[in-house]
Amino acid sequence: MAMPSAIWDVLRARGITTTEDIEKIFNPALRDLAHPFSLDQMDQAIQRLLRAHEAQEPILVYGDYDLDGTPGVTLLREGLLQLGFERVYTFQPSRMNDGYGLHARQALKFLKDGVRLVLTVDVGITDVDAVDELNRAGVDVIVTDHHLPKDRLPNALAVINPNKGDCGSGLQHLCGTGVAFYLILALRMALEKAGRMARPFDPKSLLDLFSLATISDLVPLVRENRVLVKHGLKILAKTERPGLRLLMSELGLYGRNLTAQDIGFRLAPKLNALTRLEDGITAFDILTADDENAARLVECALRVNEKRRLLQDKALRIAEDWLSKNRRSNDKSIFVYSPEFHPGVISLTANELAMRYQKPVFVGAVRENGRIVGSARAPSTLGENFNLQPILHEVSSYLLRFGGHRHAAGFEVEIEKAEELAEALNGVVPKFAQASDSPALQPSGALLYDSEVKLSDLSLEFMAWHEALEPYGPGFESPAYLLRGLRVRSAKKLKNKFFRYKLSDGLQEIEAPWFDNPAEFQPGDRIDLIFEPQWNHYNGRRTLQAKILAARPSR
Repeated sequence: MAMPSAIWDVLRARGITTTEDIEKIFNPALRDLAHPFSLDQMDQAIQRLLRAHEAQEPILVYGDYDLDGTPGVTLLREGLLQLGFERVYTFQPSRMNDGYGLHARQALKFLKDGVRLVLTVDVGITDVDAVDELNRAGVDVIVTDHHLPKDRLPNALAVINPNKGDCGSGLQHLCGTGVAFYLILALRMALEKAGRMARPFDPKSLLDLFSLATISDLVPLVRENRVLVKHGLKILAKTERPGLRLLMSELGLYGRNLTAQDIGFRLAPKLNALTRLEDGITAFDILTADDENAARLVECALRVNEKRRLLQDKALRIAEDWLSKNRRSNDKSIFVYSPEFHPGVISLTANELAMRYQKPVFVGAVRENGRIVGSARAPSTLGENFNLQPILHEVSSYLLRFGGHRHAAGFEVEIEKAEELAEALNGVVPKFAQASDSPALQPSGALLYDSEVKLSDLSLEFMAWHEALEPYGPGFESPAYLLRGLRVRSAKKLKNKFFRYKLSDGLQEIEAPWFDNPAEFQPGDRIDLIFEPQWNHYNGRRTLQAKILAARPSR
């Protein structure tokens, strides 16, 4: 079956033109992965773990509470147990009570269990004082993380982080769980070399957790991430984890060909709600559930997600009401805070506002102690080089603490300094926006597309090629196509700004949803549209639809 010309256009637009590069896109191979020991200080970490393995030392896996840290904790725990460690404890801090980071007081509680070795997942790179405190208590710390460091690295036994500045692995795209997976790969290699493998163990069995974290954390789906997620989605589709399997069945995802969008928009939010609300159940509970408890836990998870949705809708209403009264047209950033915001949904609220207003957004929940716990998000239209970290560093005199990624960060500020912080951000953001690869804070409104097609091109064969290019995500976005001159046959408003159109070229029809629709077309209108092709699964059937990204009246 010859590759459709539109797919060729997609590849050329992304600079993929050689036979070798095309083969790697369609058939990424595990043999192309970077070597685990290319990560700086992996040797030191593995030597310490080999000693712990020989002495059967108890180990504490300490991970972040989000949907990168949680799969990472699960992955490390399962990997260590499979490799013959017998006593593996886990801990995740409370988002509400502990806050982000490695908290020595929590880790030290495991001294009574004989723990003298702590492995972190997705956390630790900025926790210099906590590592020092653990060292003084006689505890060795191996930090695995991917967040950006501050001025000084922690004095850990080993710091495994491809983003720490002096690591030549080229693995900067890994999420926290990805770094933990590489630790397991290296440990398995070392144990095999030493002839100390307790039983056969294939790390591919952990790729469902790797994929869940990688997609949820929005790291680039390039190189190793693309290879491992491509394989991992197949494993996730048929996962044997009872809680995850049942939750996916409830969502209509289990046993079918999964896309990164299925995980990012349908599965991950349900699990993320558990990490945000802390309402008697955690995402770790779902990932590690046994058959006996899976049904009860999944029922609870779906209930918590509904509560999350209501809290998020409330926060957005409050934020939009405040912005309608207080936002100035020349503001270069948005900072909105309220005691009515639930801390568990501020990052989701910030992300939604960043997409709506196409500016860096800072959203804070006012706590009873008079502090604002905040989350910052930047829209992708500001470019890959736009970075929230130097912005927060520039205004750090107002902050109690901050940290995170380029486009996603957390911060804390005293409420008395909130308005000063808002003014400071407005002054600082433009300077860093101009230094990024985005021409301005406001995008032009024009959307690019990969290829122009006709409705007759959207065949089963075309979709097979489109799906073969999966996974789509940051760094390898889903292709956008142009259709011209389609007639609107019907227009149905479903909720908010969500419309579902039925479009025709005179010979064929296609349904076309438009989310957050800025315009409304009427039956009889003729329009051009940029869209993503996707399958709509409903009542056990699937139909092809065109998810509208932009549309205009035909000229």
